[in-house]
Amino acid sequence: MGNVFRKLTINKVEKKRYNDEELIEGLRQGDDKILNFLYKNYYGIVRSMVLKTSGNEDQARDIFQEVIIVIYNKLQNNKFKITSSFFTFFYAVMKNTWLNYRKVSKKNPLGFAYNLNDEISFDKHVDEIELLTTRALRNQLFMAHFKQLTVGCQSILRLFMTDHSAEDIALKLDLKSANYVRKRKSNCLSTLIERIRKDSIFKELI
Repeated sequence: MGNVFRKLTINKVEKKRYNDEELIEGLRQGDDKILNFLYKNYYGIVRSMVLKTSGNEDQARDIFQEVIIVIYNKLQNNKFKITSSFFTFFYAVMKNTWLNYRKVSKKNPLGFAYNLNDEISFDKHVDEIELLTTRALRNQLFMAHFKQLTVGCQSILRLFMTDHSAEDIALKLDLKSANYVRKRKSNCLSTLIERIRKDSIFKELI
């Protein structure tokens, strides 16, 4: 499940329909046939919503993949139950994921990273205001490296950037504890900042 789209290279798509129980169990097991079926029958819904709300094709693919990962992770907990139809549950996760994505994109994500003084320290002679010259470059630089993080890291950082607590994130992503979330967040953010620091564009903007 590291990259759903590696499993979605469809040569011949089965015409079979699946009921909710088959979809849930197949997704829990990471079954290629179910993943292919979901891509063929559910990706269009994601694409339509994203494009109608000023998104693009790349974002639609990212959102679809993240929705599948979120549901897959939740299904690994045997105590978790989907109480609605699978489609209703998928649609709710999709809307929430896209809403969070759009909230993050409207913020100053690189500024978010720089303001975490407990995790990032710059040289004292560097004026924070002069680190980046334009909002566009800041967002482009951040997103270029953000997208290179694992899906898990992206999900955790997105939720932190939309003011979710570690406890909320652990619950939403079905992770074992708030302390684990904080540790993952610190590691993910350190990786992200290190990559940004090494980028030639960042060095030119300091």
